[in-house]
Amino acid sequence: MSRTIPLGEHAIVIGGSMAGLLAARALSEHFGTVTVVERDRLPNGPEQRKGVPQARHVHAFWAGGLQAAQQLLPGLRAELLAEGAVRLGMSTDMAWLTPADRWCRHFEATQDIVSASRTLLEWVVRRRVRAIANVHFLPEQEVTALRLDQHRNVCGVTVRDRRCGEVLDLSGDLVVDASGRGSALPRWLAAHGLATPKESVVDGHLGYATRLFEVPDDPSRGWRAAYVQPSAPAHSRGGILFPVEGNHWVVTLIGANGDHAPTDEEGYLAFARSLRDPLLHDAIVSAQPASPICGFRHTENRRRHYEEADLPGRLLVVGDSLCAFNPVYGQGMTVAAKEVERLAATLAGCAGPDRLVDVVRRAQREVARCTDGPWTLATSNDLRFPGTDGGRLTVATRVINRYLDRVIGAVSDDATVNAAFLRVLNMIDPPQALFHPRVAMRALAPVRRSRDARPATPVPAPERVG
Repeated sequence: MSRTIPLGEHAIVIGGSMAGLLAARALSEHFGTVTVVERDRLPNGPEQRKGVPQARHVHAFWAGGLQAAQQLLPGLRAELLAEGAVRLGMSTDMAWLTPADRWCRHFEATQDIVSASRTLLEWVVRRRVRAIANVHFLPEQEVTALRLDQHRNVCGVTVRDRRCGEVLDLSGDLVVDASGRGSALPRWLAAHGLATPKESVVDGHLGYATRLFEVPDDPSRGWRAAYVQPSAPAHSRGGILFPVEGNHWVVTLIGANGDHAPTDEEGYLAFARSLRDPLLHDAIVSAQPASPICGFRHTENRRRHYEEADLPGRLLVVGDSLCAFNPVYGQGMTVAAKEVERLAATLAGCAGPDRLVDVVRRAQREVARCTDGPWTLATSNDLRFPGTDGGRLTVATRVINRYLDRVIGAVSDDATVNAAFLRVLNMIDPPQALFHPRVAMRALAPVRRSRDARPATPVPAPERVG
């Protein structure tokens, strides 16, 4: 990125999550100083931290998200691979049992993703952002309030030191809330007598149980990653296995409708054995565990419509603070990266600080548009489960779901449909791409099915760099 005329002296980012880190990088081009305020102690390596309890579970940084992040942090992909992340070709390297109850053929890879733990992903990005001269971090500090000026523009935040309780005011020309699903921004707005945003919540009552395993040697294994997908409404259970750094598998078992995977040894294995196919169970039953079993239950889709709210000037909301997705679809980090990509493009068109209020409002609308397609896909699928709360299956949603069923039915056997679906999954193309006539004709036509069998052809060991 080329250096532009600064839009202000100081920007404040609340939260050192992936969304907050990428936002800080984008803002560093337009503000004299950027301060990232984070509640947690920030480790110096890829370590678990309290504020990201979901980090232990499978995370997907889809190709579209990595592309967006690389625009801000060139060379990020190579750095992740050098730290031990695993390159996966989709669908070549994945054993995937689709909701149509068919194993996907190993087509030539059309999408390439980098698989790593959330802790490694976040640490590598944080290391890059920390190296930016005008970005500073304030760890173990909790934002307790927004500060507004006489024109009802945000002029900073109040911060409390979590170690000693000391309170101080930080002044800023822009405040970005990237504090996540538990954002206190609605409460801060209410404290100023301002209306809080409308919320949409769709909760399929999903729960996870996850464990790390050492990857056992098995030259006959025909896959590097595996996904036994839930198939609503009849089958609420599923599981996913991804290879990550350290020659480990991270295995997350999924249960919807409150049918949560247990976190005890016997229950975890029994749940894996109960899936529509026991492939995951058979893979892990003799593998060496490398961690305890960890559960996670806060999985509702929650969208706060800040783009429709009468917000104070110079306030922007991104990431899970804006729209938090059911994590089973792996959309969160990728959507956050796409949001920041849109933010960077909007700020690049701002001529100077006198236009900042209007530009930030436009940026909020642009950022919110990034959530439209992923929200529709996530919630329409969750609404297939009878126990889902919030939202409703409209006639239009039912028609779309029926069509998507045909798409999924063709994904396993038709290379054209498979490639189109993976581009949407990876957030390179919008969901509307699945309705292109070239895709629709093949999805709606009778398909001659290939022999349905688990992938079992030996493949080389995952390529590693460094």
